[in-house]
Amino acid sequence: MKYLNFCLVAIASLFLMSSSIQTEKPSTGYYPGEQIPNIVLDGWEGRRLDLSEYKGRKVVLSFWAAYDAQSRASNVSLYNYLKAVAPDVVFVSISFDENRTVFERTALLDRIDLHAQFCDETGANSAIYKEFRLKNGFRNYLIDENGVILEIDLSVEKLKRLI
Repeated sequence: MKYLNFCLVAIASLFLMSSSIQTEKPSTGYYPGEQIPNIVLDGWEGRRLDLSEYKGRKVVLSFWAAYDAQSRASNVSLYNYLKAVAPDVVFVSISFDENRTVFERTALLDRIDLHAQFCDETGANSAIYKEFRLKNGFRNYLIDENGVILEIDLSVEKLKRLI
């Protein structure tokens, strides 16, 4: 009888332990092959961003903030490359600076056309920030004509190969 009770307890313990093991990787946003969700934001001088309006065109979507040097530098280099080499690819940039003046001055200092720039002044509290799980770092995405993510964490070198 002791042996039977021991076996039952061992089997129950194994069952409980195996059901608590996580086999999926933790989600950190969206990945290549997935559909990009629609983003709607108000921008510079009353312009409005509705990402769904760009269906039929390739889009580079860049998330950044003035306080994050790496994302800011990436934003500038991607913008300049696309402007010079691939003007048919739409560049959309979203800043999470909580101060609009800081955002505007940074974009002007970086010589980026403000019509391609949008600012979500709610910063880390933004629904977009949370949905894309940007707490661990800002990202950028290459999106195809159908709204499917082709590549993430772009650099100019990656864009040269992909476009």
